[in-house]
Amino acid sequence: MRRNTSTSRSKKRNRWVALLLLCGAVASGFYLVHLGNTDSWPEAACSVVGNRIVRNDVADSHRAIVMYRGEYQLRYTVSGQEYYVWAHSGWTDVDKQFIQGKVDYLPDKCDFRVRYNPRRPSEAIAVRK
Repeated sequence: MRRNTSTSRSKKRNRWVALLLLCGAVASGFYLVHLGNTDSWPEAACSVVGNRIVRNDVADSHRAIVMYRGEYQLRYTVSGQEYYVWAHSGWTDVDKQFIQGKVDYLPDKCDFRVRYNPRRPSEAIAVRK
Protein backbone atom coordinates (compact mmCIF):
# COMPACT_ATOMS: atom_id res chain seq x y z
CA MET A 1 0.00 0.00 0.00
CA ARG A 2 2.79 2.36 0.81
CA ARG A 3 4.26 1.87 -2.61
CA ASN A 4 1.13 3.20 -4.32
CA THR A 5 1.15 6.36 -2.19
CA SER A 6 4.71 7.21 -3.12
CA THR A 7 3.98 6.40 -6.76
CA SER A 8 0.98 8.71 -6.80
CA ARG A 9 3.00 11.50 -5.13
CA SER A 10 5.73 11.00 -7.66
CA LYS A 11 3.22 11.24 -10.52
CA LYS A 12 1.73 14.44 -9.09
CA ARG A 13 5.19 15.96 -8.67
CA ASN A 14 6.13 14.97 -12.22
CA ARG A 15 2.96 16.63 -13.54
CA TRP A 16 3.75 19.86 -11.70
CA VAL A 17 7.33 19.83 -12.90
CA ALA A 18 6.15 19.22 -16.48
CA LEU A 19 3.58 22.03 -16.18
CA LEU A 20 6.20 24.45 -14.80
CA LEU A 21 8.65 23.54 -17.57
CA LEU A 22 5.96 24.05 -20.20
CA CYS A 23 5.02 27.47 -18.76
CA GLY A 24 8.70 28.43 -18.62
CA ALA A 25 9.21 27.39 -22.24
CA VAL A 26 6.18 29.38 -23.41
CA ALA A 27 7.24 32.47 -21.45
CA SER A 28 10.79 32.19 -22.82
CA GLY A 29 9.42 31.90 -26.35
CA PHE A 30 7.34 35.06 -25.96
CA TYR A 31 10.34 36.90 -24.53
CA LEU A 32 12.63 35.83 -27.38
CA VAL A 33 10.08 36.82 -30.03
CA HIS A 34 9.68 40.23 -28.39
CA LEU A 35 13.45 40.61 -28.00
CA GLY A 36 14.05 39.67 -31.64
CA ASN A 37 11.51 42.14 -33.01
CA THR A 38 13.59 45.01 -34.36
CA ASP A 39 10.86 46.50 -36.57
CA SER A 40 10.06 49.08 -33.90
CA TRP A 41 13.71 50.18 -33.52
CA PRO A 42 14.54 53.61 -34.96
CA GLU A 43 16.59 53.92 -38.14
CA ALA A 44 19.80 55.86 -38.54
CA ALA A 45 21.56 57.05 -41.68
CA CYS A 46 24.86 55.30 -42.36
CA SER A 47 28.06 55.55 -44.32
CA VAL A 48 30.40 52.76 -45.44
CA VAL A 49 33.79 53.23 -43.76
CA GLY A 50 35.58 49.89 -44.01
CA ASN A 51 35.56 46.30 -45.19
CA ARG A 52 36.75 42.86 -44.21
CA ILE A 53 36.71 39.28 -45.43
CA VAL A 54 35.37 36.61 -43.08
CA ARG A 55 35.45 32.86 -43.42
CA ASN A 56 31.97 31.46 -44.03
CA ASP A 57 32.22 27.65 -44.21
CA VAL A 58 29.38 25.69 -45.71
CA ALA A 59 28.89 22.02 -44.91
CA ASP A 60 27.18 19.60 -47.25
CA SER A 61 26.54 15.93 -46.59
CA HIS A 62 30.09 14.85 -47.56
CA ARG A 63 32.50 17.67 -46.72
CA ALA A 64 32.93 21.23 -45.55
CA ILE A 65 33.46 23.86 -48.22
CA VAL A 66 35.61 26.84 -47.26
CA MET A 67 33.86 30.02 -48.38
CA TYR A 68 34.61 33.69 -47.84
CA ARG A 69 32.15 36.52 -47.32
CA GLY A 70 32.77 40.23 -47.76
CA GLU A 71 31.45 42.60 -45.13
CA TYR A 72 31.20 46.37 -44.94
CA GLN A 73 31.69 48.35 -41.78
CA LEU A 74 28.91 50.90 -41.42
CA ARG A 75 29.06 54.02 -39.28
CA TYR A 76 25.88 55.50 -37.85
CA THR A 77 25.27 58.31 -35.37
CA VAL A 78 22.80 58.45 -32.49
CA SER A 79 22.57 61.58 -30.32
CA GLY A 80 25.97 62.79 -31.53
CA GLN A 81 27.72 59.49 -30.67
CA GLU A 82 29.21 57.37 -33.49
CA TYR A 83 28.66 53.61 -33.60
CA TYR A 84 29.68 50.86 -36.01
CA VAL A 85 28.10 47.66 -37.27
CA TRP A 86 29.20 45.04 -39.83
CA ALA A 87 26.92 44.16 -42.75
CA HIS A 88 27.09 41.43 -45.40
CA SER A 89 28.23 42.98 -48.69
CA GLY A 90 26.34 40.45 -50.78
CA TRP A 91 29.53 38.79 -52.07
CA THR A 92 30.40 35.18 -51.13
CA ASP A 93 32.79 32.84 -52.96
CA VAL A 94 35.47 30.17 -52.49
CA ASP A 95 38.10 32.56 -53.88
CA LYS A 96 39.19 34.96 -51.14
CA GLN A 97 41.01 37.27 -53.58
CA PHE A 98 37.88 37.56 -55.74
CA ILE A 99 35.87 38.70 -52.73
CA GLN A 100 38.63 41.08 -51.66
CA GLY A 101 38.55 42.68 -55.11
CA LYS A 102 34.78 43.14 -54.86
CA VAL A 103 34.79 44.87 -51.47
CA ASP A 104 38.03 46.86 -51.86
CA TYR A 105 36.14 49.74 -53.45
CA LEU A 106 33.79 51.16 -50.87
CA PRO A 107 30.42 52.34 -52.18
CA ASP A 108 29.82 56.10 -52.08
CA LYS A 109 26.26 55.56 -50.91
CA CYS A 110 25.16 53.36 -47.98
CA ASP A 111 22.53 50.98 -49.34
CA PHE A 112 21.64 49.65 -45.89
CA ARG A 113 19.05 50.42 -43.26
CA VAL A 114 20.61 50.51 -39.82
CA ARG A 115 18.16 49.92 -36.99
CA TYR A 116 19.43 50.38 -33.46
CA ASN A 117 18.15 49.54 -30.01
CA PRO A 118 17.00 52.84 -28.45
CA ARG A 119 18.01 51.59 -24.99
CA ARG A 120 21.47 50.52 -26.16
CA PRO A 121 22.37 52.29 -29.45
CA SER A 122 25.54 50.19 -29.88
CA GLU A 123 23.24 47.21 -30.52
CA ALA A 124 22.16 47.43 -34.15
CA ILE A 125 21.30 45.45 -37.26
CA ALA A 126 21.96 46.37 -40.88
CA VAL A 127 19.66 45.23 -43.66
CA ARG A 128 20.12 45.99 -47.33
CA LYS A 129 17.49 48.42 -48.66
